[in-house]
Amino acid sequence: MKNILKEAVKITNNSIILAIPLILFVKLIDLYSMYSKYHVDTAPKLLIASITLMCMFCVFASGWLYMVKNAIKLSKKVYVLDKDRAKESLGLFKSLLSGVGKHFMSFLGAVCIYVFVIQIIATQLVWFIGVKLIGSLDAASMEALQEISLGAAANNSSMSMLLDNMTPEMVAFFGKWSLLFVIVTFIITYLLMLWFPEIIYGQPNPLKALGSSVVKLFRNFKSTFGLYVVLWMIGFLLLFLNTFSIILNPFLYLLISIVMFYFFVYVVICVFLYYSKSFVKEENEEE
Repeated sequence: MKNILKEAVKITNNSIILAIPLILFVKLIDLYSMYSKYHVDTAPKLLIASITLMCMFCVFASGWLYMVKNAIKLSKKVYVLDKDRAKESLGLFKSLLSGVGKHFMSFLGAVCIYVFVIQIIATQLVWFIGVKLIGSLDAASMEALQEISLGAAANNSSMSMLLDNMTPEMVAFFGKWSLLFVIVTFIITYLLMLWFPEIIYGQPNPLKALGSSVVKLFRNFKSTFGLYVVLWMIGFLLLFLNTFSIILNPFLYLLISIVMFYFFVYVVICVFLYYSKSFVKEENEEE
């Protein structure tokens, strides 16, 4: 696992142009979300906007992840001059459209499975476990919470002010539910860890790819779970720093945001590199 983490740093540094499509996509989603906020005011418009977002994600994911795969293949080559490596790295942009053509329909199916199957199952699971283990607020607490929320909205209060007005029992209640969401998210994210690499490396059927990726995940449980926990802990720390940097210093927030983009590229390369080394034979690797 240490070798994977170290090699992924080298590949990320040599293929930092992978961050460009990622940043452009995130900004495009931000712009579209702002536009939708003021123009989506009916159910049909909401449906169209949701389908548009799904298709935008599928276009980006299919092309960008194919670029990641090619960046890993590129890292295996030996170059005499750095300018030759730089030229080959710039050529990764050519694979963006190729990836969309190869994998768009697979990712569209994967997103539909995730949204309409996995999310529904996860929501029901969280609700069932939460009600059984944590319970729900009584009528008096719900009424008090509603009054606090309405007061906070009327005064434009921050989340910290909202928490200050809650009783210790309410804070503990929502804390337990938040912890449950984190645990379920942790488990589901781990189960889906190898899904996209499985699609990119040659399984076009998203349902079959999901099943085979989970099998490979547990077949190599020690290494996959160890890699996942390390990446999760680093990501959680960066998310914590990013949250508080907004309050502390705008320049620190900008710096942490740049690091977050770098880390996201690094995480994807780590997962794809692990998959490539563990399950892909070079002679059978798709061109």
